[in-house]
Amino acid sequence: MQIGIHLTPFFSPPDRPSTQIIDEVVAIAHRASQLGFAWISAPHHWTAHPTVWPQPFPLLARLAPETGSMRLMTLVVLLPLLNPVALAEEVATLDAISHGRLTLGVAIGYREAELEAVGLTRKDRVPKLEESLTLIKRLWSGEEVTFAGRYTRVTKLRMGLTPVQRPHPPLVMGCQSERATARGARLTDGVFFGPQVGWGDIMKLIDVYRQARAAAGNPSLGMLGASRALLLGQDQEDAVRVGRAYLERTFANYRAWAMQEPTMVPLALSFDRPLQDWTVHGSTADCVETLLRARDEMGLTGISFTTYNLPRDLSARLEYLERVAEEIVQNVA
Repeated sequence: MQIGIHLTPFFSPPDRPSTQIIDEVVAIAHRASQLGFAWISAPHHWTAHPTVWPQPFPLLARLAPETGSMRLMTLVVLLPLLNPVALAEEVATLDAISHGRLTLGVAIGYREAELEAVGLTRKDRVPKLEESLTLIKRLWSGEEVTFAGRYTRVTKLRMGLTPVQRPHPPLVMGCQSERATARGARLTDGVFFGPQVGWGDIMKLIDVYRQARAAAGNPSLGMLGASRALLLGQDQEDAVRVGRAYLERTFANYRAWAMQEPTMVPLALSFDRPLQDWTVHGSTADCVETLLRARDEMGLTGISFTTYNLPRDLSARLEYLERVAEEIVQNVA
C-alpha cells in the first residue's frame, strides 16, 4: 500500500495571506517528499468561498521542483467543467515539468454553481466526461485528430507537446457510486473512493470494480485507492476532540454543496455516522491497524490522507507530518 498527502487541509485556515498559504504548501510538499510519502495530491473546485482552493495545475507546477521523485496527483479534476483540448495541453505540460510524475484523477463533480458557470447541468456530467476522455486520449497520441462530439468539435488538430508518460499519465476516477466505479473500471487505470464513503461501502464498490474491470477486458486491476480522513491523537477520543471543529466545517461545506445524490452510496456528512465507519483515527497504533485491514482485507493499494486535526503553525505541521511518516507510513507502506 502506498500513502500520499492531500493538500486541502493545508489551505486552512483561510484568514492567512494567500502568499503565505502557498509558501507553506511548498514547504509541506518538500518535506513530504523527504519522508517517504508516495504523492502529493491537489483538489479542484471553483468559487469555494469561504474556503480556499488554489487551482491544481499551477499549484502542482510550483511544487514539481520541490518534490524529488514523489508523484503529483489531481484528486480530482472536475472534468466536465473544463475544455478537453485545454486540459490535454495542461496535462502534457505538467507531465513534462515534472519529468513524468503526474497522475490525473478525474470525476464528474456535483456542485450546481460550478456546472452553471459552463452552461451545464447534472445530466450533462457523464456524457461530457466520457466524450472528453475519448478526445483527450486521442490528442495525447500525437496524431492529427478530427472529432465531432456533442460538447466539443475539433478539425485536424495535433498536439506538439505530448505527455512524457506513454501512452499517457495514469488516469484514476473519483468514485462515490456504483456507476462511477464501473465507469472508472472501463475508462481509466484505477479508482479513488471519496473521503466520505464508508469502509463497508468501499468493500462493496471494490466488488463492482473488479467485475466491471473483468467485463471490460482489462488485464490488471490498476490502482484501488481511497481518500481517507486522518485524525491522529493520543487515542480515539482525543483524536475526535482535536478534529471536531474541522469536521464540523467539512460537513457543513459538503451539505451546502449538496454532495449527497440518490445514486451515491450514503456519505458521511454528519456526526450521526460513527468515525470508525469512514475515517482513520486514534493513536498511531489504531491508525496502522485500520490501514492494514484496508490493505489486507479489502485489497486497497493507495491511501491519500486528508489530515483533519492539523495544528496551525507551520513548524508544528511539519512535526505532525514527520510523526505520520515515522509512526504510520513506515509501518504500512
